Amino acid sequence: MKLNLNNFGKNLKLNKRDKKLKEISEDKMFIETIGILETCWNKSNKMYELFGVNILEYEESYYQVIENFIFLKYGNWKTELIMWYIFGRVDNEGKIHPLTVSFKDEDTEEEVLIKNASELWQFMIRLEKNKNKE
Repeated sequence: MKLNLNNFGKNLKLNKRDKKLKEISEDKMFIETIGILETCWNKSNKMYELFGVNILEYEESYYQVIENFIFLKYGNWKTELIMWYIFGRVDNEGKIHPLTVSFKDEDTEEEVLIKNASELWQFMIRLEKNKNKE
C-alpha cells in the first residue's frame, strides 16, 4: 500500500492567534488550558458511558505527554494537584470531592472545594505563598 501524502492535513483546521493581541498572562493561559484538558477528559468518559467505546486507552499517551509538560513547568506537587483536579476531583455521579489541607504552622485541617480552573489557580498561589513562608 502506497501512502499519498499530498492530502495530508487537508482537513486540519488551526486557530491562528492574533498578533495584535497582548500577550496572554500565565494565569489566563493556565485556566484556559486546564479547562480544555478537563473538557477532553469529560468527553472521553462520556463517550464510554453513552456508547461503550473506550478511547482512554488510545489517549493515554497524549495525557502522559501533557502531564510531562505540566511537570516541566510546575514541578512535582503542583502537577499532582493539577492531575487530581482533572482526573480525581469529580466522581462518576458528578460529585465534586473536597481537598483536605493542613499547614505546618496551623493545627487545624481545612477542606477546600475547587469548582473550576480559576479556583485551582488561586489555590496553587495560596499554597505557594504558604510554602514560601516556611
